[in-house]
Amino acid sequence: MTEIKIGGRVIPLYYSTYELVEIQKEIGCTAYELNDQVFGLRTEVDEETGQDKAVHFDVGTDPERQEKLGKLISILGNAGLEESGKEADLTYKWVLRKMKPGLVLAYAFAVIAVITEGNKIEATTEENGPVDEGLEEENAKKQQGK
Repeated sequence: MTEIKIGGRVIPLYYSTYELVEIQKEIGCTAYELNDQVFGLRTEVDEETGQDKAVHFDVGTDPERQEKLGKLISILGNAGLEESGKEADLTYKWVLRKMKPGLVLAYAFAVIAVITEGNKIEATTEENGPVDEGLEEENAKKQQGK
């Protein structure tokens, strides 16, 4: 579990569908809209080459996004505390008051990592799920033909 340190506290961050519902209620956007709504993530493209030139995170300079980041951290932090068997006592006001302004981007990167990990699809394998035997035979034939 990813942890961040705010106000001298180590806070585990946890993300599941329950937290997604809370994010939608409290912040008013889906997980896929967080890059824009909370982090202000935008990529500057070089017009000549079409390549990415720079990546900007407006959360470092936008007070509305910083407030949303505080809410997001309180949601994920309370979930992490609960999952760790501790009291979920974070408020976004406490989080914002204790966050060091110079670390806003570091906090944002930690949250992005937790949400990215939580959104990964769990694949089933032969060891823990059903196997399509027809597909397995076809793959075996392809391997033999090489």
